[in-house]
Amino acid sequence: MRPRLLRLISLALPIGALVLVGLLVFTHIDIRPRKITRTQRWVSSLLVGTLSLLIAAPLTVGSRYANDEAAALSKIFKDRRSGTRPSIDTNKNVNDIWRDKKRVNVLLVGADDSGQRNYRKQGEMNTDTMMVASINTQTGDTSLIQIPRNTANIPFPKDSKLHQIYPDGFSNGHGDDANFFANALWTTVENEHKDAMGATDYPGADALKLGIGEALGLKLDYFMMLDIDGLQKFIEAIGGVTVNVNERLPIAGNTEGKTPTGYIEVGPNQHLSGYNAMWYARSRSASTDYDRMGRQSCLIKAVLDQVDPKTVVTRFEAIASASGDMVVSDIPEKMLPAFVELALRVRGGNINRLLFTQGRNGFQPYDPDYDLIRKQVKQTISAAGNKANKNKPVTKASSKISTTPSTTPTAKKTASSPPDSGPASASPSASSSAVSQSVTDVCAYHPVTQQR
Repeated sequence: MRPRLLRLISLALPIGALVLVGLLVFTHIDIRPRKITRTQRWVSSLLVGTLSLLIAAPLTVGSRYANDEAAALSKIFKDRRSGTRPSIDTNKNVNDIWRDKKRVNVLLVGADDSGQRNYRKQGEMNTDTMMVASINTQTGDTSLIQIPRNTANIPFPKDSKLHQIYPDGFSNGHGDDANFFANALWTTVENEHKDAMGATDYPGADALKLGIGEALGLKLDYFMMLDIDGLQKFIEAIGGVTVNVNERLPIAGNTEGKTPTGYIEVGPNQHLSGYNAMWYARSRSASTDYDRMGRQSCLIKAVLDQVDPKTVVTRFEAIASASGDMVVSDIPEKMLPAFVELALRVRGGNINRLLFTQGRNGFQPYDPDYDLIRKQVKQTISAAGNKANKNKPVTKASSKISTTPSTTPTAKKTASSPPDSGPASASPSASSSAVSQSVTDVCAYHPVTQQR
C-alpha cells in the first residue's frame, strides 16, 4: 500500500462525489418538464436526492477510510532516521528492488509492555521475544531464527562504538546477570549509551539489530516491534486466528504463583480471539520460555497462512488508531509495496526455524558459543529451500487459503543439503538440517499428552 496514493484518493473521492451530484442535479433541472404538478415535483426531487445520497455516501466513506489508512500507515512506518537500515532506491519497481537485494533479514521484537504496565514511560523496553526472519527475496523461502531473552554476552561488530564499550560482549562478566541478558540490551543502550549510536531515532533498536546480527552472523536490515496490546488488537483486527494447541495453556497465570483465570485447551483447529492468541504466544507458567518461543513461530505461520498480506497491512489501522507506540518499525513507508509483494512470495515459499534451546545442539544461554551459533544459522538458511520445509496448511482455516506464490517470476528452488532423517525435537519434524525444523511439521497437531 502507498500512503501518498491513499491521501490523493482521499482528496479525489469527495471531489468526484461533488461533481457527480452536481451533474445529476443540473441534468434533472435541465430535462424536467416545465409544467408538472406539485406532487410530481416532490417525487422527482426526492428521487434526485436519494440518488445523490447513494452516489455521495460511499465515495465519502471511501475517502475517510483512505485518509485513515494513510495516517495509520504513516504513523507506524515513519521515515525517521536509522543507523542500521539499508539504503535502497525506492523509486525502482518492486521486482528491481528485490532483484538487487537477494536476501532481507528482519528483526521481529515482542515487547513485554502494555497500556497497564507502561514500562516505556519509565524508560524501559523489555524485548521479551526476539526472532529474525531471514527471507530469500526471490523464492520467498524463509528461516525464523529465535533467540532466547536470557541469552548472555551478546557481541557487537568490531567497528561499532558498542564494541568499544563492551569488548567482551554485552556483559559484566557474569553470564547469569539478568541486567545483561539480550532482552535488556535495548533499554540499556537507550538509557546509558544513546550517543554511541550516532544519528538515529531508534538507538535501542539499532543496538539490538547490531548485537543480534553479530551473534547470528547476519546483517539485520529492518526491525518491527509489537507490544502486548498491539498483538492482541492486531489479531482482533484480522478476525482471530486458528492454531493447533498441543498443550493445555494457562491464561493470565505466572511463575510467581498467580492463579490462571482460565485455560486454552488442547485440540486441533482452535480459533483464538486476540486475547487468547496473546496468551497462546506468552503463556509459560506451566511450561518454559523455550516452549512459548516455539508457539510464537506457529502463530506467525497461522497469520501467514490465513490472512492475505495486503489485508494485514491495511488492518494495521486498528492498532495505529489506538496508539502508534504499539507498533514501531524502521521500515520506511516507501518500502511497503515491496514488502507486500515479498509477503506474497513468503506465503508460497518454504519455511523452517532454528529454535535455540538450553541444553540442545550445544546451546547454553549463559555461555553461548557464537561460532557454533553462526554455523547453525548458516546451515538453517541453506536448508530452507529443501522440500522437507515446504509450507503446507496445518489447520482447516489454513487449508481454505490458497498458498499459490506471487505471479512475479522467482528463482528456481534447489535443495542445498539432503533431508535429515532424525527428529529434531520432541515434536514430529521433517528437518533439513541437524538443528533446523520444518515449521509446517512442528505446528501440526501432535498433543504433548500423547507423547508422554
